[in-house]
Amino acid sequence: MDDVRVSLGETPNNESAVKTNSAEYNIGTRRKQLIHEEHNSAYNHHTIVKALEEGRARDLREEPRMNGEPAFILGSGPSLDNSIEYLKDWEGGIICTTSHALTLMYHGIKPSHIVVLDPFCQWSEIEGIDWSKTRTKLVTHPGVWPDLLEHWPNDILLYRQNLGRREPFYSGTQKRMYTRREGFRDATFHFLIRTELTIFACSPPAQLFVADILGYKRIYLAGVDFCFSEDKERFTGYTIKKPGYTIQNTTIGKPIEIPPEWEKHEYPFEKKERHLLMDNGMYSEKVHLYYKKNFLSAIRLSMQEVYTTDHGAITELPYVDVAKAVKTQGKTPSKRTPSKALQAQRIEKYLAYVGAYIIETSKGLSFVESPDPLKDLPDYMRRVMRNYICPNCGATAISHDDEDHTDTQCAQCGHKGMDHEAIVDIDSNMKRIKKLIQS
Repeated sequence: MDDVRVSLGETPNNESAVKTNSAEYNIGTRRKQLIHEEHNSAYNHHTIVKALEEGRARDLREEPRMNGEPAFILGSGPSLDNSIEYLKDWEGGIICTTSHALTLMYHGIKPSHIVVLDPFCQWSEIEGIDWSKTRTKLVTHPGVWPDLLEHWPNDILLYRQNLGRREPFYSGTQKRMYTRREGFRDATFHFLIRTELTIFACSPPAQLFVADILGYKRIYLAGVDFCFSEDKERFTGYTIKKPGYTIQNTTIGKPIEIPPEWEKHEYPFEKKERHLLMDNGMYSEKVHLYYKKNFLSAIRLSMQEVYTTDHGAITELPYVDVAKAVKTQGKTPSKRTPSKALQAQRIEKYLAYVGAYIIETSKGLSFVESPDPLKDLPDYMRRVMRNYICPNCGATAISHDDEDHTDTQCAQCGHKGMDHEAIVDIDSNMKRIKKLIQS
């Protein structure tokens, strides 16, 4: 999200007063993670290219599509404990992260996809299971911790990250690192990882976009709480204390499988000063509400059909009981589905409630945060209209006034006819935003 002007002050104690600053989070994340992703991307090069040559790895968009099948997206909230017993009978996709993978396997549930976002995700998080006996696929970018890719035995689906701004490393260096070169001095380079995922702070948005690219149509959320429901901080997790093994038994003439020894991890909720009371009476914290804002922004961007099976922080989406969703294998009656216009309105209303706004442009949507939208947003849109691009050579320029410079000559190639990078209807956007503010 673009940060126009945000002043946070003291930590509020309720949801409506939370105005999280995406710019602060994004800067902190880039500062902490970028050098690791650069290092990991270089270290992983041989492993990934070898897997690509073997046909075990491929670009995410090269994966056969799922033809509109339903899927569950899993979060780490406490309500996952209530849903997981039903997921044993689910036949559609299950898209999780490394945080959930072992717990699912403990319950006898094999995820269809494990999505990796954080560069610090390591093999130890999912170690102890023979993943080669499953059909689970790893969805990852080149910047993850090397041992995860070194040990993963199954298919790998690859993407690159787009952080909303054209970071030179992601859009340039990393993209060029993963190419196939043909020729010598005048070589031709073929990009091996073409898919970009827009990253919205936490894993559920990435899982949502992955589901869309894979061709899953109807999405159900389980454990995507963004709050402390069920008097717990997060779901009850299981890790492997002692791996299973096989005994070659000559007496009975076949091997005996010894199951792994599991360790249970519980996370009871303890009220702390930093916790916030939400409008639905549950407690959360600032970073979780920041994640909620980003997740709803991702849904608004993709406009996928999404249902929640949780009673957590997300009340802006239609609710479906998890038992019914599994029993019908996702065949939820269409009358439960709000129109795309109504879904967009519900999401935008919440975003405005927490100081975030959608700007519609000819090039798509912009997400802007502001404590004073009636003043800041028109200024922001005017600045967008001052950005020009040459349709001939791609050179960009910025004007210092609000005059129309579309006939200006390009300073780089001489082409007469600079064009706006994006067209913004200020009056139309402000009319919609004023209604949101007043509602």
